[in-house]
Amino acid sequence: MNSGMLSYYMERVQSVSVNVFRLSPQNSTTATANQQIRFNLPSNALLNTRSLMLMFNATTAGNAARLPANIASLIDRVEVLAGGVQISQGHNLYNVLLKAKEVLEGPKCDATLSHPEIVRTVTYVDKQRYTGVVPETYSSANGETQFGVASFDGFLGTVEPGIVDTSLMPDLTVVFTLAGNEVLSSSAGVDLKGTGGSNDFTAAPGTADATFTLSNIRLNCEVIGLASQVYDAVLAKRIQDVGWLELPFRQAQSFIDSHTGSTKFSVSCQSLDKIWAVYRAAGYETQGPPLVVDGYKVAGAFASSGSGTFETPTDVGKPEYDVGGILDTNSEKYIGKYFNFSRPTTGGTVSFQLQLNGSFFPQFQANTEEMYAISMNSVDRSYNPKMSLNQYITNHFVQCWRTSLPGGSTRVLSGLDTRGINLAGSLNTTGITSGTNLVIFAEMTSSLRLGQNRSCEIIN
Repeated sequence: MNSGMLSYYMERVQSVSVNVFRLSPQNSTTATANQQIRFNLPSNALLNTRSLMLMFNATTAGNAARLPANIASLIDRVEVLAGGVQISQGHNLYNVLLKAKEVLEGPKCDATLSHPEIVRTVTYVDKQRYTGVVPETYSSANGETQFGVASFDGFLGTVEPGIVDTSLMPDLTVVFTLAGNEVLSSSAGVDLKGTGGSNDFTAAPGTADATFTLSNIRLNCEVIGLASQVYDAVLAKRIQDVGWLELPFRQAQSFIDSHTGSTKFSVSCQSLDKIWAVYRAAGYETQGPPLVVDGYKVAGAFASSGSGTFETPTDVGKPEYDVGGILDTNSEKYIGKYFNFSRPTTGGTVSFQLQLNGSFFPQFQANTEEMYAISMNSVDRSYNPKMSLNQYITNHFVQCWRTSLPGGSTRVLSGLDTRGINLAGSLNTTGITSGTNLVIFAEMTSSLRLGQNRSCEIIN
């Protein structure tokens, strides 16, 4: 029994004020693929970094253009600067790591604003119906912002404490770099596969020309005020006694390669916590139609009023698994080519093993199922992925090696310290098709040290 259950007490913090502010971008309230969006965060305030919400309207153009599942997939990089100096450098393929974590750790996005699934005919955002090759569009009139990103990786989502006193550091700037148009899907039509022939949603268009535009861009944040000077005095005393305040946070480095059996990478950091790997078939970067997640509805059916005459094709689909809908597959579910993680094999024995300098992890060449077990042991086990082995191999092939203590608290540095040895690693495989795109992410814990006179230091 928790002792707190038997105690009578109350903690009181007086003279607290809370408010929410809307920040406009430094450059423009509209943006397209590969452009940057910059915001200056509030200074001389207690900023709740977990409250940040990037709001915008998103619209597409092109042949049956569709936004990706999870609107955060439109972001390729997130950087944080203090006085123009990078404190969180971010990494390319931010959206790919986000998708990889969703597979093993579960989605952390708000379904109401995050566009969690790819839309085929009727969008769940505003019930608009699309026919033919009409692209996915939403009204930007009257400042509408149908979408929002409220959960961030890196500094904004992991720094501790989550409420940061920005008066202790130079002015903070956050920079979002948008992804390219390859994260979108472009189709020949919108009919369910099997009912529309060449107009199927999963059929390639003559020209894949989907593009996206963001408008009404803004960043909302919560700021907290304390009338009492006690908190300021405690921080000042800590800086005087120790020399700094230390704010740990997570960030990652990305490595991309055309895998041919062994892919090398190098990391130098104070705490290497996890190594992630995702595999994508050749051609992933070429825009095309969405793919059906294995097991879900694929083929449509024809309805008949009798006399053997078939009427207009209807979208009465049949799942690839048993008709009852094993694992809730009695529905449609699509994934973009760019985010389809699969295991392309040559048909022989498939195995995986990390080599970190002279050490092997695991100590044997693990097969696919063993690597899945190792990966799930490397993340928070509170989430139980509802996917079949077939779906894991075909659409969600993500691997993770934990090199730190279980639990994952940002305040605990328990990962590999590779600053003195500059760790040289390699991911070695057998049976994987040569030329498979492999992306490796080295996730680490860094520290931001704040000293007197707004001085700051980064320890990676």
